[in-house]
Amino acid sequence: MSLSYLEEPESRTQQFTGCPSPHEVDLNTIQRWQKLFGYSYPEAVQKVERHRTDLLGGRRTYVADAHWELVRQGKEAQGYDKEAYEHLCHVGLPAQTKTQSSTTPSGGTPRRQTKQYLLKLEGPIADTKTLKQAAGCSDELPPIIAGTDDSGQPAKFCIVDATAKQSILSWLLDNNNSKFQFQPTFVRYAIAEKVLSSTSKYPSLGIDTTMPQHRLCCCSRPPSPAQDQYPVWYFFYGTLADPKVLNRLIYSPHDPMETIIPCCPYRPARVAGGILTTWGDKDKALTKEQEESLRLYETDRYEVVRCDIEMLDEEEEDIVVKGLTFRFIQER
Repeated sequence: MSLSYLEEPESRTQQFTGCPSPHEVDLNTIQRWQKLFGYSYPEAVQKVERHRTDLLGGRRTYVADAHWELVRQGKEAQGYDKEAYEHLCHVGLPAQTKTQSSTTPSGGTPRRQTKQYLLKLEGPIADTKTLKQAAGCSDELPPIIAGTDDSGQPAKFCIVDATAKQSILSWLLDNNNSKFQFQPTFVRYAIAEKVLSSTSKYPSLGIDTTMPQHRLCCCSRPPSPAQDQYPVWYFFYGTLADPKVLNRLIYSPHDPMETIIPCCPYRPARVAGGILTTWGDKDKALTKEQEESLRLYETDRYEVVRCDIEMLDEEEEDIVVKGLTFRFIQER
């Protein structure tokens, strides 16, 4: 596993087309930000001005037009415009909303709060026995992942959470006998969550799976796609709708040329809320390894959800296939 695609989200966030001139903040905008984010009048003015002038400073989250069109209807109903929604993506939900959303929404599971890291096995924590002791793990460690480090050399990694990371750092501080303190290598492992229920349609785009009309009956087939069903159709929008971006993410430079599809084939398609594009044919859909690359690219601000994809088949007939897409985590 190469760590190169873990750097994609950081570079992607800086894709801005330009920096607009500062504007005088109008009263409607101030009142909107006060209502949505709980700011005082002076705070709202300051936050809007900073948002409008931070394009080049890297302290603003840019929302692509395709992303905005996908969520626009629901967000405008809540009082957001695109500018306020970008601010929401940057700062997260207001405190009172976060408290409410920490419970299970709509019968689903709450968002995973614990950050995860890839830890390189080296130095005094090169073996799993010592690593388990340092991390204070009572259970088995997650599987060891083989990959390459920044220099291209073979290396082994293990996924640990924030608690284990702190335990490892404390253990190293207490058990370091060398002249120079060993510095472990931690890489943020921000992957889009994928937890597809085997007993319900949860999570699905645009529907509340707890409502009676969306529940499975005893004679229903298991929901599709399943958690480990491959190959699988994916509905893409935004940067992933660019074939060049997709090729770069799902193919390794070491892949045989005959397995690489130059500019992955796309088909016009749609799901509720937008008309965008989808990738692949049934014999060319995503594998598990390719899917993981895309989940890392989207980061843990997104989750994988089920969706119905409408498109044309080879005979130009309308068909609907069961597939997956990435949903912004705060949209559920």
